[in-house]
Amino acid sequence: MLSALAGVRRGDAVAVVGAGERTTAALLAMSGAVAPVDRGARVSVAGTAPDVAGAVARLAPGGRLVAVAADAGAARRVAAAHGLELRHVEPVGRLVAWSAVLPAPREDA
Repeated sequence: MLSALAGVRRGDAVAVVGAGERTTAALLAMSGAVAPVDRGARVSVAGTAPDVAGAVARLAPGGRLVAVAADAGAARRVAAAHGLELRHVEPVGRLVAWSAVLPAPREDA
């Protein structure tokens, strides 16, 4: 589910923190990359809630984070705590998968 929600496109730099080997392999195959990046990712995936901070640290401005949370409220709180704009929440069994964007710096700021 995380791979599908990530929506990785060919050429996207991908970061993966705490996700399994299959998720990582799927994301890399979708992007055409040979290895995940440590920074400047267009898409970053966090396998668990504690992995979100590390996944956010690898994102480029305007990049997308995909993660799992207990419910939609938790996804909103985590996204807000990390300065992300929540975009999508999808129920997956007893949890939710969610995606958010790291806003690019404003030019007028």
